[in-house]
Amino acid sequence: AGTPGARCGSNVAIIGAEDEDFENDIEPNPDDQSSLFQSLELLKRHPAYLMAFLHHVVLQFDSSPVLCYLHVDLIWSLNAKEGRKHFLDFCHMFLDKAGLLRVPVPNQVQFELDRSRPELLSDETQRRFLTEIQNFQEPEISRQLEDFRSKRMMGMTPGERELTELESYRTRDCSIREAKEKQLAELLLGRLDEIQPTFSTDEEKSSAIVTAIVTYMKHLGVKTKLGDKKSKGNFFRKKVRSRTDHPWTWRGVRGYRVMGGGCPWGLILPAFTSSIPTAWSLGGQVGERPPPSFLHPQSEETEPRVVELEPEPPTWRQLLAPDALLRLKKSEIKRQEVINELFLTEHAHVRMLRVLLELFYQPLLGEGFFQEAEITNIFPGLDDLLEAHSLFLENLKKLREESDYIISEIGDVLLARFEGTEGSWFQKISARFCSRQSFALEQLKAKQRKETRFSQFIQEAESQARCRRLQLKDIIPIEMQRLTKYPLLLENIAKYTEETEEQSKVQRAAECCRQILNHVNQEVRYMENLMKLKDYQKRLDLSSLKQSTDPLLSEFKNTDITKRNLVHEGPLTWRVSKDKSVDVHVLLLDDILVLLQRQEERLVLRCHSRPAGPTPEPRQVLSPIIKLSSAMTREVATDHKAFYVIFSWENGAQIYELVAQTVSERKNWCALISDTAGCLKLPGSKRLKPRRAGHSLSAPHSPI
Repeated sequence: AGTPGARCGSNVAIIGAEDEDFENDIEPNPDDQSSLFQSLELLKRHPAYLMAFLHHVVLQFDSSPVLCYLHVDLIWSLNAKEGRKHFLDFCHMFLDKAGLLRVPVPNQVQFELDRSRPELLSDETQRRFLTEIQNFQEPEISRQLEDFRSKRMMGMTPGERELTELESYRTRDCSIREAKEKQLAELLLGRLDEIQPTFSTDEEKSSAIVTAIVTYMKHLGVKTKLGDKKSKGNFFRKKVRSRTDHPWTWRGVRGYRVMGGGCPWGLILPAFTSSIPTAWSLGGQVGERPPPSFLHPQSEETEPRVVELEPEPPTWRQLLAPDALLRLKKSEIKRQEVINELFLTEHAHVRMLRVLLELFYQPLLGEGFFQEAEITNIFPGLDDLLEAHSLFLENLKKLREESDYIISEIGDVLLARFEGTEGSWFQKISARFCSRQSFALEQLKAKQRKETRFSQFIQEAESQARCRRLQLKDIIPIEMQRLTKYPLLLENIAKYTEETEEQSKVQRAAECCRQILNHVNQEVRYMENLMKLKDYQKRLDLSSLKQSTDPLLSEFKNTDITKRNLVHEGPLTWRVSKDKSVDVHVLLLDDILVLLQRQEERLVLRCHSRPAGPTPEPRQVLSPIIKLSSAMTREVATDHKAFYVIFSWENGAQIYELVAQTVSERKNWCALISDTAGCLKLPGSKRLKPRRAGHSLSAPHSPI
């Protein structure tokens, strides 16, 4: 296992949403702890951050895979004798068919374990099994980390307020920071223990989960009061704590309402963690002041702490009386949870759009980095987008208040946002903004490379607490990410809605969201393809065509590929003859097939020739551009990766033999070429001009 506590001065690579080549990625800030959640290998060295992640996993997923992974690490840190002893306990808990925290294992490992007793396995076999078992858990752990990162971006993960506070703590002494991190880990561990009965209906499993976490935290050097009663000796065989150990009462636990006194187990109602706000504080009454800082006030010699973040709105459970919640059916509770998630995530989205407007758009314009037309080209319609989402949020908020926080009908509010005239307007402004996403990222990245002052401005803005450790390149894609969430949320609301008419309205709204998303995806693809074609056109070398007197090439001497639509592209090999092959990058446009040869930065359109028959003369000239209006494809019988494109014109026909890298790629190319050519051969059909969704989606011009 790694050295416990934070490692001061370590350089952690930060992976961004689009491209790691931004200026401020070259030298990442070691204090930027958001990168820790990229992998468990980074996370397990930092107890407080690991504890926040484990808290999330315990409430949202099966925690067995991550606990199994961590306890393999724990075994690696022990000497041979202790390691063998711990391996037996590890098998009883994680590998036995009756194990409380049983995890999936590779078939071969399971086969060997079924044949042999664990204590009879050699040290080498044990090490091999542990490595294979640990690797087998990684895909599920990666999925859980991805979920945590997305929830944290919206401020919906446990201990967020305290982590923000820890990250704002300034000290040059690494040992002090490590101590503060362990102090926070102990605090979060105590909170997790308090809600132990809600983990699972199997209280023995709940106890095993907490004890496994306590054991690993002690291994990292975290001092905990729980450790005295939970982790002495063999943690796997501890006596399960009785339900009566805690005098549970109705408490203002954010996301939880736990009935005390002799209440039946079925009345303990865990919340969906996706509805838990940032400043999640276990314990305390609704409406009371936030708990005091877990850190002591800093001295005047250290830097001041960051400004407090905007408080999160309360969840629906926090605003209800206990008896109101008890009257609801289980399906209705789930429905209200999803509605609550829609509200909280919309609130988080509006907050980040404001950050984009107030910390970046307006200052960039005010500081003179861009002219108004240029900044509008990078962030088109941001004002309109913020207004639309803010109005939707206000309507949701009003509906909550009018319905006393148990919303029976939400369909009309959803249809008012996503259907009809308002839905069309929302689709238009979303498409306008999202379609420029790649363009915006490229322009900002290029300007950061060229201008030091601009790069410093961006870094200073990103360091503000309101950005929640996100860089600008992570914030720009949030609208596209939000559009993908709406159909899923609305489908879940409809799933738990029993009233037929209301269910129908929600399903209609979900379908509207899918149509909006599909339209926006099309516009994004179109704009990305247009940007590619503009780049290719700049690098296009037509000199070979312009020098030729061949009538076949005359109409292509001034080819402008930006006037066409890009259907598909990729590498192929062009077999000009038996003795000559050329690697080409092929563009399938809506009326032509273009064979480009890369020559340094240039893309050359070069003609090739081959004998027309058995005699050396005359030679047939092959154009690098093929008109699809008279083209067809055929398979090559002797090579399943190759295909012919047969092109006919008034002076005869030409055959091109192209080779793909795989059989599936060959099939895909043939199908796409045939479909595109087929559209041109329909009666009365004409080549479609590049689509424009109004002036707003015209090709962007670079301000750089």
